[in-house]
Amino acid sequence: MSKILPILFFVLFVGFGVYFISGLIDSKPPEPTITVNGKRVPSAQGTYCWAGFLNGKCVDMISPPDIIAHHDMKPVVVSPEAEIKIDFKKEPEKDSIGVNSWKSNSETEAAELKGNILLAPKETGIYVYDVFARWEKGDSSAVFVIEVK
Repeated sequence: MSKILPILFFVLFVGFGVYFISGLIDSKPPEPTITVNGKRVPSAQGTYCWAGFLNGKCVDMISPPDIIAHHDMKPVVVSPEAEIKIDFKKEPEKDSIGVNSWKSNSETEAAELKGNILLAPKETGIYVYDVFARWEKGDSSAVFVIEVK
């Protein structure tokens, strides 16, 4: 019995260690890298469902315009019809990436995406977008804002 107790404690210790470390590894979806003319456009995490090593979770966020306000994100100024490039470190599943333009908290419009390029509108103004994609472990969205001048 005295030999089994240290082995049991060791197995429990390693088990808890693996559980907590696995929660840190791959527990969140990939973040997009959004650039325009080589300048990074900040983004914030939107709604997602993601399966980690031993756990998974779905997080339903507030609307993209509210996320922008909550994070006090300032729009990045871009030219009319500027090319906005959207990349992920881990490539999404084929044909799963998309972008929505938010007119208000409840009104959206699908934005045209050519490959991984989104063209900024011709008209001046502030535009809120969410980009979404799917991977083997789940799906995710990210929010960003631009100002066309």
